[in-house]
Amino acid sequence: MSYHCSECDVNWHADQADQGRCPTCGGGVAVRGPETAGYDADILYRIAHDEAATCDAYARFELYYDERDLDVASPEGESQ
Repeated sequence: MSYHCSECDVNWHADQADQGRCPTCGGGVAVRGPETAGYDADILYRIAHDEAATCDAYARFELYYDERDLDVASPEGESQ
């Protein structure tokens, strides 16, 4: 059994459909009968999760430096 994303046209393994969502586009997936997952499902799944982890790391990096810049711009102890 596989889960099919009509937008990406990929059949995913059951454990790859993130809470009923396609790992690559985020769209909904539908259960496909006895068809097996696509040959490229494993590779696409790894790529999608690596890209999500990279985006998350960049977002945390930006947030850290934005907060740090705010701390430097308004040092404690100065009266305004």
